[in-house]
Amino acid sequence: MSLKITIITPSYNQGGYIEQTIRSVLAQNYENVEHIVIDGGSTDQTVDVLKKYPHVIWISEKDRGQTDALNKGLKIATGDIIGWINSDDFYEKNIFKSVVECFQNPETMWVVGNLTYFFEKSGKLITNKSPVVTFDHLIKSPDIVRQQPTFFRKDLLKRVGGWNPDFFMAMDFDLWIRMAKIFPPKIINEQWAVYRNHAFQKTSHENILRQVREITSILRRESVSTKNIVMINIKKRWFWIKGYIKDFLIDCGMISSQYRNESIRKKF
Repeated sequence: MSLKITIITPSYNQGGYIEQTIRSVLAQNYENVEHIVIDGGSTDQTVDVLKKYPHVIWISEKDRGQTDALNKGLKIATGDIIGWINSDDFYEKNIFKSVVECFQNPETMWVVGNLTYFFEKSGKLITNKSPVVTFDHLIKSPDIVRQQPTFFRKDLLKRVGGWNPDFFMAMDFDLWIRMAKIFPPKIINEQWAVYRNHAFQKTSHENILRQVREITSILRRESVSTKNIVMINIKKRWFWIKGYIKDFLIDCGMISSQYRNESIRKKF
C-alpha cells in the first residue's frame, strides 16, 4: 500500500492566496493525498474558495492561532506523512513522488527540501538551498528552519507532541529542536516549495522582537550558553533595526517601495 500524504494548511484571511495553495497540492504526480485546511474564521473570501474544492477537508471557526490550527489538523490527519504549507505559500509541481520515495526508507523520520523565495511586489524569484540541519546547527542559527519544503512522518510528530501552543512566532523552530534531538532530517537538494514575501504576512519586522523572545526562551530551555543566546539576539535585533531604517527611507522617497518586504527570511 502506498504511503499517504496529509497536507495541513492553517489559514486566516488569505482568500487572495489560498486558491493557489490548494491548486499546488492538486498539481502533483501522486494521488494518495489528503488536504486539510484549518481556517480561523476568516471574514474574507476564504470560505467561498474552500467551497469550490470538495476534496479539501476544512474547518472554519475561531481558534487560538496558527499553532492551534496545526494541532487541530494533526488530530484529524489520516496520512503517514505530514506536510505543512501556509495559505499564502505553495508547492512546486510534481514533488510529492520524490517526498514519498524518501520515506520508503523506514529510518527516515523527516525530510527537508529547498525553498524558493517569491517577492510579490517585484515578481522576483530566488532559489535557496537548505542548509544541513542538526540540533547543534539549530541552536547556533535558528534561521536555518525552512518549514514550507519540510515533511514529517506522522509517528514522529505524535511522539514529540505536535506543535507547542506557547509559541506564536517560533513554533516551527521549537518543533525542529525537539525532533532534531531524536533524529536529524534527511536533506534533499530539490526545489519543493515557494515562500511568498508580501506586505500582509505574519513575518514582518513588527513581529521580530516577539520572535526573539520566543527563540530565547527555547534556547534557555535547552541550556544553550548565554554567549550564544546574546549573539542570536544581536543578529535578530540588528535585522529589526535595518527593517525600520529601510521603511523610513522608503517613506521618505529615497528608495523604491518595491523593496519594502524584499529580504530573504523565513516565516515563523
